[in-house]
Amino acid sequence: MTAQALMKLPPHLSSHHASGIEPQECIAQFEIGDMQNFVYLILDWKSKAAAIVDPQKNLQPLEHALEQHGFHLVATLLTHTHFDHVAGVPAIAQRYPHLPIYLHEHDSHRLTRANPQLPLNFLTDGQTLNIGVQQIQALHTPGHSAGELCYLINSSRPYLLTGDTVFIRDCGRTDLPTGSNQELFASLQKIKTLPLETVILPGHHYAPECASTLEEQLRTSPPFLCKTIEELVALP
Repeated sequence: MTAQALMKLPPHLSSHHASGIEPQECIAQFEIGDMQNFVYLILDWKSKAAAIVDPQKNLQPLEHALEQHGFHLVATLLTHTHFDHVAGVPAIAQRYPHLPIYLHEHDSHRLTRANPQLPLNFLTDGQTLNIGVQQIQALHTPGHSAGELCYLINSSRPYLLTGDTVFIRDCGRTDLPTGSNQELFASLQKIKTLPLETVILPGHHYAPECASTLEEQLRTSPPFLCKTIEELVALP
């Protein structure tokens, strides 16, 4: 793939509408719920293994798509545990009681209070796991929440599932419990070091676009353009 091609979004992520599963693509994007949440599937077309990221209550569109293409769920990945990103966890746990749930330990308290028996598996910064042949690296990116994770998928090009750390031309709020301006600024600096062609896949559809590239966000996103914590805090 040429450098010019790498700076363009994959066709199925370049529209203003989530397109679901596209043949041979390792990422599927769905928009579900009143808060414009993006729910993702990470797909390995060879083994037909799939992982769901930040499930919503309405699992039918994803389950239908998985069944239609012959995939089976092997894991749930959580970027963090604010209610709008874990609304589907109870249904997942009921339907797939042994399906491992991956997250950062610092965000586990919101889940264990309600159900201490959930099959939680804690990831640390830089740790990797595999969904079939798809290798996924957890990046600890606190700031919006103490246990916030981004998931970096090293496929034919990098994909970064950013949860509420980074949106298109924006970033997550820090005024909720365990939020931190200092930690969010540091997390943005970490993301800046990724390859420019990295596809940014946010947790909400807050901009017209469904996705962007890191190269584009470094040029246009006010949070990424901030040089100090003070500049970040001063953003509207």
